Amino acid sequence: MVIGKNIVTASALKNASIFYQSPEFLAEQVFPVLQTNAPTMKITKYLPADYFRNDADVRGEGGEARRGGFKTTEVSYSTVETAFAVPITDELRRNAKKQSAQPLQPDIEAIELAKRKVMLKRESEVASLITTATWADGAPGGSDANGQWASDAGVNTFVADIRTALQVLRSKGIVSGANMEIRLLVDDLTFDQVTEIPGVKEQFKYTSAESITPDMLARMLKIDKVIVPSVIENTARETKAGTEFTASRVWKINGTNGMALLYAYPKRLGLRVMSAGLIINDKFDEEEGGGHERVMKWREASNHQDVYEVGELRDQLQVCAEAGYMFKDTIVT
Repeated sequence: MVIGKNIVTASALKNASIFYQSPEFLAEQVFPVLQTNAPTMKITKYLPADYFRNDADVRGEGGEARRGGFKTTEVSYSTVETAFAVPITDELRRNAKKQSAQPLQPDIEAIELAKRKVMLKRESEVASLITTATWADGAPGGSDANGQWASDAGVNTFVADIRTALQVLRSKGIVSGANMEIRLLVDDLTFDQVTEIPGVKEQFKYTSAESITPDMLARMLKIDKVIVPSVIENTARETKAGTEFTASRVWKINGTNGMALLYAYPKRLGLRVMSAGLIINDKFDEEEGGGHERVMKWREASNHQDVYEVGELRDQLQVCAEAGYMFKDTIVT
C-alpha cells in the first residue's frame, strides 16, 4: 500500500536560501583610494617645517623682504595584481537549470565570489600595514592602553587617551578642516566595551536612542566620524568537506585585545591634501577592459568549463605617520 507522505519527494526550495553575508569592507574609509594610470610612480609630499616656521618680518623702506622657500620629498608606490578565479563547469550550469536543482546562479555567483576574495585581500593587507606601522604615538603597533578602555576597568582612560591623541595630531597641525576629517577606527569588540563605560553612557542618558551609535560617539568625542570594522577571515585549510572554519579578525593587533586608530582622512583627493595613507589602484590596459577592476571570462574546452576571474592592480602605503595615532590592547592587557 502507498503511504501518502511517501508520495512527495523533497526538492530544493526555489525562493529562499541561506547566505553568510560579510560585514562591510572598510579599508577605503581609512586609506582613501587613489586611482592612477601608472604601475610605479612617486607621490610628492611637502615637508611641514617650512610652513609652520614663523619667519616673516618687517620689510624696511627700499629693502627686501625676508626670503625662504619650501621643501618636498617623495613617497614611492608599485602596484601588483591581486586576482581570484572561479571555474564553472558545464555540468554545474546544466544541472542548475533542472526543475529540482538548488536555486543557484553559477555565473553570477562566480563573479561575486571572486570579487569578494579580492576585496578581502585588500582589507587584510591594508589592516596589516596599518596595525604594524609606527604612527605619531611613536610605538610600533600602537601605544599600549593596558586594557583600560574596558567598561569595567578600575580607572578608565578611553576619553583621556582620545584627547591625548587629538592633542598630538593638533601639535602636528592636523585638525578638521574644509578638506580634512578626523576619524576614529575602533574594532567592534572595543566599541561594544566603550559604549558601556558608565561615563560615556552618562553623556547620552537623556537621549531617546536605545543604544549608542558610532555617529553619537563621534559627536561626543568632537571628531568627524567613528568607523567600526568587524571583518573576519577564515584561516582554516580547505578540505573536501568544506565545513572547516577558523575565524580570525582582520582588524587586530593582539588577537581580541582590541585596537583603535585616530587619523586624518581627506574629503577629496587632489593636490596639497593630507592623508594618513593611500590605497593605490592602477588602471588595466584597454585590451584588458581599461578599468581599475578587471573581470575576465574564458573557456577551457578540454575541461568543459568557463572560468571567471576578478583582479585589481593595487598597492597600499603609509604616507604620513604624523597623521595617525594608534592604540593597542584597549580592552585586554
